[in-house]
Amino acid sequence: MPLGELCRIVPDPIELDEIGDTGLGMLSMCACDFWVDRFGPLPIPRVRNNDMLCRVSARISKRGTVRRAYYTLRSDSSSRFLGFFGRRFSHFRKQVSSFARVDDGERYFLECRAEDPLCGGRLEARMASVTKARPSSTVFADVEEAKRFVFDLDGSCGYSYEKDALSFQEIEYPPWDMYFCHEVRYEFPLIEYLARTFDLAPEFDCALFMQDTPQTWGSSWLFRR
Repeated sequence: MPLGELCRIVPDPIELDEIGDTGLGMLSMCACDFWVDRFGPLPIPRVRNNDMLCRVSARISKRGTVRRAYYTLRSDSSSRFLGFFGRRFSHFRKQVSSFARVDDGERYFLECRAEDPLCGGRLEARMASVTKARPSSTVFADVEEAKRFVFDLDGSCGYSYEKDALSFQEIEYPPWDMYFCHEVRYEFPLIEYLARTFDLAPEFDCALFMQDTPQTWGSSWLFRR
């Protein structure tokens, strides 16, 4: 999406991340299926969680260092435990919603059934279509370039309008093994709402897939610019 349009849905202190020198930025939906086994230094019984997040690729400056991050517009979690703590110790704007999931090796289907229909969504992917081959729709040269821009990040960021303060949450990412998914269907009412309300013209670029990728999320704290 052109940066001149994408800036309409993020606060001014958040800098947009440009894809190379294309003049384009990234508004994306992330459908997640993962297990959590630690909370800080404490091990906990394993919690399986589904997430669906609407995010913008961004940059912020903290202590003189520019950090690449996601700015999260909406995040839904299937876990009440993660929803509770994520809402208090993260800026992911966690909401707890019910999810439906099918994962039979041939088809992966995930549906977020948020109380507000505007914030739900669904994604369906054919696993046989997951390859390294580059789809014609993408602006990225290959899957490695897509991985570097979309997922090789320092963490996630947020902004408090009430306190006029930024926040940054460091995330330790593993080496990603990334693929394109060529057969995918989706329905994300929030993206459609943003497009109508802010006069945006988003275009589909690609669907990326990864699995077996352990991550460690730090806590989020507010700081002044």
